Amino acid sequence: MTSRARRLGRGRKGFTLMEVGIAAFVIAVVSMAGAAYYISSRVKEIQEWQEQNALFLAEREVENWQSEGYTALSGFVAADTGPTNYLPYGYRFGTVGLGWIPAQRYKPVTLDGFDYRVRAQLLFTNSTGTPANDHFVLDVWNNGVGNINVYYRRVRVVMQWGGFSGTSADNELHQETRMAR
Repeated sequence: MTSRARRLGRGRKGFTLMEVGIAAFVIAVVSMAGAAYYISSRVKEIQEWQEQNALFLAEREVENWQSEGYTALSGFVAADTGPTNYLPYGYRFGTVGLGWIPAQRYKPVTLDGFDYRVRAQLLFTNSTGTPANDHFVLDVWNNGVGNINVYYRRVRVVMQWGGFSGTSADNELHQETRMAR
């Protein structure tokens, strides 16, 4: 080895600017990937929490509807029923349920800092005038001997959350219950 080579080898200590730049770039890319993963997993966790809350609230609402029973839903007019309409107030015709806002046809609920809307729909295939505006589902079953008529009410509870716009929202969850006559 020549003296010039020894001098160059001895004089080189530390890192070059290029090496520092590449190391900083690698660290930045890895950090950004980690941050993106954390943020997306946190957003998903919050969305799942909201869905769990909505399911809990929907189950509670189904229990409220069932506790009132089949006869509580007699009297709603056709404009209040069906798959495109929400019932104007809570669990019994003619009686505004606690917290329900009849003009907007929902009940606001806050759970764990998230705002939800509870809505309900009375779905039917038949309607009679006795009792007044009696909307129900009629299923006819054949048991091999003859037909059996089964009458029931079908109530769909709709939980909404996220950005609210009129009667819709960013997120919805539907639960149904049936009440036999």
